[in-house]
Amino acid sequence: MIKNTKPDGYTPTIVKTTDDYVYVEYESPTMGFVDDVEFWFPPGDRSLVEYRSASRLGESDLDINRKRIKALRLELQKKGWASVGF
Repeated sequence: MIKNTKPDGYTPTIVKTTDDYVYVEYESPTMGFVDDVEFWFPPGDRSLVEYRSASRLGESDLDINRKRIKALRLELQKKGWASVGF
């Protein structure tokens, strides 16, 4: 499990999990904004995960969702996961 996704400092709360899906809400430390992060593990290939991170409000997230996904991806790589991305 990854408990910290610096650089954003948001607090993650796991809202829903199933065999092939994880939904997490990340709350900002200052304004209380919530971002939604979802992970889907397609059937047949347990080494593959699809994910998205999106702000609920606002016109700009100041690139925090891209940075969060990158931080998550790098932490997963440390645990032996292969990844393609920025």
